[in-house]
Amino acid sequence: MENLMTVKNLNYKNIIRNINLDIQKGTTIAISGSNKCGKTTLMKLLCGLIEDEESIIFEKIYLNSMPKTELYKKIGFYIPSMKLPFVFNSIEQELLFVLDNLGLPKDQRKERYKKIITLFKLRSHTMKDPADLYSFLKVKAELALAVIHKPEILFIDNICAELTREETKEILEILKVLQKEENLTIVMATDHLEEILDFEKLYILNQGEILLKGTPLEVLEEDSLLNKMGLTLPFMVDLSLKLKYYELIDHIETDMERLVNILWK
Repeated sequence: MENLMTVKNLNYKNIIRNINLDIQKGTTIAISGSNKCGKTTLMKLLCGLIEDEESIIFEKIYLNSMPKTELYKKIGFYIPSMKLPFVFNSIEQELLFVLDNLGLPKDQRKERYKKIITLFKLRSHTMKDPADLYSFLKVKAELALAVIHKPEILFIDNICAELTREETKEILEILKVLQKEENLTIVMATDHLEEILDFEKLYILNQGEILLKGTPLEVLEEDSLLNKMGLTLPFMVDLSLKLKYYELIDHIETDMERLVNILWK
């Protein structure tokens, strides 16, 4: 599979230390770790908001050598600490302004706008002032702005921290659709491991270094280490590991109904 981004020996001040990773096109990557482990700084480095010294290669070019106008046609990001202010008085104006600056034909702009407001369930809110939206609608509007230009890679930092379980589920479903239909590469940093069980890779940071990596279920097998770091395992994973310890099951099961069926066999 093609590498979209390669990180080699990335260091930044005393926050990020010797990070090496490959991000393949169309994949989903999760980054987690305890508070102040460097997740947000790493996300800012990966999307070019903080410049590094030639450690990040994006599409075979050093990230810091790409003109920002070109870079942000290919990259989308939702990073709360680096939020861009809304410029216009309606969601519609915000979204159309981005599309107008891409120079797309009118029919393509219309098609893209229609798809995004439908996917994000914003149809009945497009004429509202973004500044007046309640929290979840504002999150959806900001994320819609991050993907309206159809980026190749999307960076998301802790988007679900202030959302309810149902709101989180809706955001994750939207991301699944974008990843599947547009081959969008998604890199998401999160404190909540429940959100990323379906992701393809998980990296755990500790004091700015990659401590663990693998599929989410491979990494979550290291429950003792994760607990020492203050990370809470998803309920089904924690339950499965306890049952596995007593040899009642032989693998982690994330679906309660399947787990019950296994135990009753």
